[in-house]
Amino acid sequence: MHTARLHEMQQRQASPSAVADLALAAALWGGLYVVSAAVFSAVPPATLTLLRLALGVGVLTLFGRLRGESSGWNLAPHRATVIAAAVGATSMLLQFGGTSLTSGVEGAVVTMSTPVFVLLFGRAREGEPIAPRAWLGIVVATLGVAVLALRASGALEASIVATPLNTSRLLGVGMLIGAGATWALYSSLGRPIVAAIGARRAIALTATISLPLIVPFAAIELAVRGIDLRAATEPATLAGIAYLGIGATAIGWSSWYRGYAAAPPRTAAGILFLQPLVAALLGVGLLHEPLDAGLAAGALLLLGGVALITRAP
Repeated sequence: MHTARLHEMQQRQASPSAVADLALAAALWGGLYVVSAAVFSAVPPATLTLLRLALGVGVLTLFGRLRGESSGWNLAPHRATVIAAAVGATSMLLQFGGTSLTSGVEGAVVTMSTPVFVLLFGRAREGEPIAPRAWLGIVVATLGVAVLALRASGALEASIVATPLNTSRLLGVGMLIGAGATWALYSSLGRPIVAAIGARRAIALTATISLPLIVPFAAIELAVRGIDLRAATEPATLAGIAYLGIGATAIGWSSWYRGYAAAPPRTAAGILFLQPLVAALLGVGLLHEPLDAGLAAGALLLLGGVALITRAP
């Protein structure tokens, strides 16, 4: 079995089409954090997660129906599909919940820990070896996450000036790290599903199963916090929801799954460099989010760690 798996991995090369799919997904997700941060003032995170996913599922399902395709449930590995759906729902809830407690730029930078988890799950589930330089990259990236966590909590400032810790931002960073880990696991779990029914149907099927798992969280959130329908139906808000549902979910997820199934985990990890770059350009340029020394130091450590991972022999 190990020999067969190793042979399969050797067959996965970074073809131009796989790189293009992964790059498109990473760029769309860079915008996801900034757009969601702008929409949270009108739509709370769990509700926005539900709307995003429902719209993405609707677009993918309609496209499949127009092509005369079935859902693929009969051909998909059922247990893997249900587990992937649960992990995907968890990742989305953590992603938007964490971003709502931090910022769009911070969300994209912190979830740059995803490549580390991609590598670790590639080792644990697929038997891909981790070179010594890649282990060093994991250590460096972990230091970057630690710096960002200290920055978010206010611990860096508290060590100089007596200020209270920002526990909500620290919780947000923890949720974003969890989102990165669960997304890497979701990607790894999706390989057999993509092999059975294709990337787009795999995404549509797992996302459809994820919907009822997110509904209770959105219902509780709306019962507790409510929603401003006037703000939620403004053109800018609706455009943001459309971007999240169609661009970041229907197109982004399909592209990522298609590229991830065809390329080695290390290639996918490296291409995620585009995500924080796009987020930083949009967040700092459009939303005027601060780019301070703590964020810059944490981002450089994270990016340096991922560079070591992707350049390891």
